[in-house]
Amino acid sequence: MDGNGVDAMMTHNRKRIWVVTIWLLFIVGACQVSQTGTAEQPGDVSDTTLEAQPELTGTAIPTPTLTSTSLVTEELSVVTPTATLQPVVLKPHYAISATLDYSAHRVNVTETIDYPNTTGVNLSDITLVMDANQIPGVFHLLRVSYCDGDDIDVYGLDGIRIDIPLVVPLKPEEHLKLCLQYNLELPPITKSENFSPNPFGYTYRQVNLVNWYPFVPPYEESKGWVVHHPWYYGEHLVYPVADFDVSLVLKRAPESTLVAASADAVDESGEYRYHLTNGRNFVFSVSHLYKMLEAEVAGTKILGYVFPGDYQAGEAAFQATVDAFQLYSTKYGAYSHPVLTMVEADFDHGMEYQGLYYLSRAFFNLYDGTPKGYLVSIAAHETAHQWWYAAVANDQALEPWLDESLCTFSEHLFYEFVHPDALAWWQQVRVDYYQPAGWVNTSIYDAGGYRPYVNAVYLNGATFLQDLRQAMGDDAFFAFLQDYLEENRGKIATADSFFSVLQQHTSVDIDKIKEKYFLTP
Repeated sequence: MDGNGVDAMMTHNRKRIWVVTIWLLFIVGACQVSQTGTAEQPGDVSDTTLEAQPELTGTAIPTPTLTSTSLVTEELSVVTPTATLQPVVLKPHYAISATLDYSAHRVNVTETIDYPNTTGVNLSDITLVMDANQIPGVFHLLRVSYCDGDDIDVYGLDGIRIDIPLVVPLKPEEHLKLCLQYNLELPPITKSENFSPNPFGYTYRQVNLVNWYPFVPPYEESKGWVVHHPWYYGEHLVYPVADFDVSLVLKRAPESTLVAASADAVDESGEYRYHLTNGRNFVFSVSHLYKMLEAEVAGTKILGYVFPGDYQAGEAAFQATVDAFQLYSTKYGAYSHPVLTMVEADFDHGMEYQGLYYLSRAFFNLYDGTPKGYLVSIAAHETAHQWWYAAVANDQALEPWLDESLCTFSEHLFYEFVHPDALAWWQQVRVDYYQPAGWVNTSIYDAGGYRPYVNAVYLNGATFLQDLRQAMGDDAFFAFLQDYLEENRGKIATADSFFSVLQQHTSVDIDKIKEKYFLTP
């Protein structure tokens, strides 16, 4: 999520590795990867700024293919993942078949969940998270069963939780296969009444399927299933890494319709099929108006989907994505999937998901042709979430700084290396103007409001990381981030994980720096 988002913008503008899972003794090239969606949450936006643009008529704008030439001002060598042999890692597998009636905004879904018990304890129940059920009238659960055919008639559906008692406890390393059938009546996307992201649903220009299927959350022996209640701002979902096989069939959609997704598709007679390994989630964005941009960087396909009237701004946002991708691949480590997608969002917020992120339409509306704007800076922020959220996940409700601080710091890094002439602008407009303060390790529930939350977690968090960098020196600091990425890739990191790796890379008095930024018990 972008943090300051549209709120800040309006203030200052006023104006897989590709991996095929083979169940043998080893997985080849199993470079594990890792979030509401993390969603980026901008502030309030005027109705004038967010007024929907009219559909354009006439000749379609030609879609150029951008080159992968970087604008980065120092020579960067993008890290290419190296295949290694690793033991098979047990993780959930989701097989989802969906039919989207594009005109009626209805989705029919069948889903199979293959869940291996890696908790180390016997499980007497299993909990699924269905985030879309927080919106009344959307989720209609038709059937839940064990995949051997026995129906499950006793379960609880309360808010975003589906609690299923198990007749026979699930032992460690045993598999549980659940089959679900359900329908989704998609809601219209409207202006948010608070600062929570609101991407799920449809507008006249796009349909967004995000957090649209039940998934198994993490399990902690001392706490049970990790399920947090939604809040007025910030993200609340925690995603374990999983594998996905997803198919999508479109009904009553114009021939011009394009589908953006968390992975690349194979179109087989109108059925889009996707395979994603080591992902946090799987999302779609569908529109009959999209114009597509494409580039390739070190074997990774980068795609952009924008609306016709915003094509020039879309090219700038797309190039920022390409440049940020190159920079972070060098400074942090390899991107481990074959596709990364940017989508213009027909809603107020920016938001990150596995392999795909949204960039608010408002940023496009106010693009002035220069990198000194939130269109470019938030593109850099959201791209960074593929490292800090997707590759290395965290509890975004209780420890949101572990992704948002790093992604806001990544904006600084982006301007430092890609647009150094605009770095002073970024520092003044994005950070200093707000006089950031507050404990970096604040949860979404304890911040006391949206602005204090952003000031503490995003801005003061980025300041902490810059202070840490200066104290350590660049060589040690970036070596630390690279090790932190590799040691926690595919995992859900914690503050303890962060500081444990950090201590291995510096003799600097970390406790002294933490006293300034972190609330400790």
